Amino acid sequence: MEAEKSQCLTSHIAYGWGLGEYKIYCIFRKINPQLKSLFANHRHKPYARNVANKLKKKCMNRIIIGLILVISSLQLTFGQNLQEGQKRWNSDQKLTIEDFKIKISDENNDVVFSQFMISQAIGGFDFMKRNLNQKIENIFLGNASWIDTTKVADIQKQIDFQQMQFDLAEIHARKFRKRALENKGQIAKGFDIINQINNDIMTEFSKSRLELIKETEGGRNDEKIEEWKEKIATELKELYEFRYENKKKIKLNK
Repeated sequence: MEAEKSQCLTSHIAYGWGLGEYKIYCIFRKINPQLKSLFANHRHKPYARNVANKLKKKCMNRIIIGLILVISSLQLTFGQNLQEGQKRWNSDQKLTIEDFKIKISDENNDVVFSQFMISQAIGGFDFMKRNLNQKIENIFLGNASWIDTTKVADIQKQIDFQQMQFDLAEIHARKFRKRALENKGQIAKGFDIINQINNDIMTEFSKSRLELIKETEGGRNDEKIEEWKEKIATELKELYEFRYENKKKIKLNK
């Protein structure tokens, strides 16, 4: 019996009576006359069954790959949406007075304070990727940051000092991206490795931030400020490949 061809979107449906039961096979290319004759000829029943199974498996593989791409796209879109008051680190967009949503602080608080968040949105399929840069973000939380303009003599100098801390957070975000990529093979087993890296990075960032504040005397020691600026710039350059904007495949040195 001849196979009937019916086009549905980009697929073609083949109805094969010569396989012993009524089945539908999804084929991602047009059915050629030779394949059609296989379904019609009872002598080629085993071979036709084998061909059909291979086509069915290929169809399922493409469906799975399609689902992975859709899920990855949704995760990426979710990760790129910033909430009100949030600002993602960018070398061309420095912090400004407008980014600090709380203008006047409480008497018991510091006159200037910035809150940063290094977040990750790594999923189960990310172990197959060769770039995880956009899965890990360095965000300034404006709604949790303040500057008391009535008590700060040089507002711009203090904002620049907060930017240094934002830059310091970016260094650790890039380290996070690098370590996550180096250990991506373990993601398939669970997210314990990512949680561990996350904890380590946040601990390291907290220590570095306290060290910066202590050595520069809260941004008042100009000599130390210059030393830290040079140090931060050097580390950012060394980790340039792991900046958020870079979407190219990354080849790690073994």
